[in-house]
Amino acid sequence: MESVDYEGWVTYVEEIANRAGKRIESVLDLACGTGNSTLPWAARGYKVTGIDLSEEMLKKARQKAREKQLEVAFLRGDLRNFQLETNFDLAVCFQDGFNYLLEAAELQQAFRAVFSNLKSGGLFVFDLNFPNRINPEDEEVSFVDEDFLTLIWRTKFSREQKLWEIEVTGFIKKEGGVYEKFRERHREKIYEIHEVWPMLANAGFTVLNTFRSFSFDPPSEQARRVVCVAEKP
Repeated sequence: MESVDYEGWVTYVEEIANRAGKRIESVLDLACGTGNSTLPWAARGYKVTGIDLSEEMLKKARQKAREKQLEVAFLRGDLRNFQLETNFDLAVCFQDGFNYLLEAAELQQAFRAVFSNLKSGGLFVFDLNFPNRINPEDEEVSFVDEDFLTLIWRTKFSREQKLWEIEVTGFIKKEGGVYEKFRERHREKIYEIHEVWPMLANAGFTVLNTFRSFSFDPPSEQARRVVCVAEKP
């Protein structure tokens, strides 16, 4: 199973901000889910707010924050039209949160919402699944089998619609050797860089850079994700 380096993401974005000459104190974590991408910011002393559409996930995030004795504001909000009471130095979105917006008009709305919630000079850093990582039309099945967890992924990509469909079936081992089954379905729209840059500009941003994820190199054909960096003038 692919591990997610949340601490590494924070360190990486800190370096992006340093290279851009930005001093960051307040952070907005978009599509924060259960808070795994949010809490490392709080642990490093930033004033952090996380937003997500799922109240169920936000409850789990708040519980994690309490357990770690970290002060984080977790708020319910829609990426496409949220408006908070304060503006931020930095907005981030990790693990392809924007790919879940299936229409270009929705992504444009989201960029405008982010713009309105940043301070002047604020930085916007987010990643996207890169088209070249997606398999062709035929369905692919992959497995992970560990002592406590079994996962089955079924993925299919429509190049015509640029839609990536993922179905995950999992079995978690509980006490007494009993397995609990769960199933998740995900649909992501794949956006290309030449589509995203004009949307950022239309929202008011200045595009600063595009990198291969966790590097400062331009995206290559082998890149799994790309990272976009933009600034609110």
